[in-house]
Amino acid sequence: MGDLAERRMTLAEFLVWDDGTDTRYEFLRGQPRAMAPASGRHGVIQRNAGRAIEARIGLQGPCRVVDQAGILLTVRGDERFYVPDLALTCRPVTASPYIDEPKLIVEVASPSTGRTDKDVKVPDYCALLSVDEVWLIQSQRPLMQVWQRLDGQWIGSLPLRLGQGFASRLLGGEVRVDDIFAGTGLELPEEEPADADQPSSGQS
Repeated sequence: MGDLAERRMTLAEFLVWDDGTDTRYEFLRGQPRAMAPASGRHGVIQRNAGRAIEARIGLQGPCRVVDQAGILLTVRGDERFYVPDLALTCRPVTASPYIDEPKLIVEVASPSTGRTDKDVKVPDYCALLSVDEVWLIQSQRPLMQVWQRLDGQWIGSLPLRLGQGFASRLLGGEVRVDDIFAGTGLELPEEEPADADQPSSGQS
């Protein structure tokens, strides 16, 4: 079925397409786009974000966090399939390769995906009527941005840094940047050079 990847696909073809490898793909402008393997730090950030969400929604309610959730959407007639790192939905579990009515979407951006995540994916996610919040988290620096739908209008934050947080109306509580980057090494202050505090060995 590899020949399908060489021409424009339909979404229906993409959803049943298999290239014979374990590579994961998204779908944009009629073409599958391979997703690079996530780094270890990327995985820790994803796990932390999921825990931060679950700490506020609980584990027993109708809403749940889905890892690597498939999201279907249509932008100006172009059918797209994205696989964000996390999505929060309150719809029942199904066997579908995508989830219905995501309410919060989390993307952990790498250097190779950061521009697309911010300039393409975030606006596309915000166009979904069910979505009320989008988090874009950097994997190389301890920074994140948040977009929230408040009274029908989308409001984006400035980049949030360690020591800061934001109030999530959707989750009903504060989310701290420090919690998102815990255990990544990015939460630690930069070390001073080893000889920064050593007296000079030169003679006066």
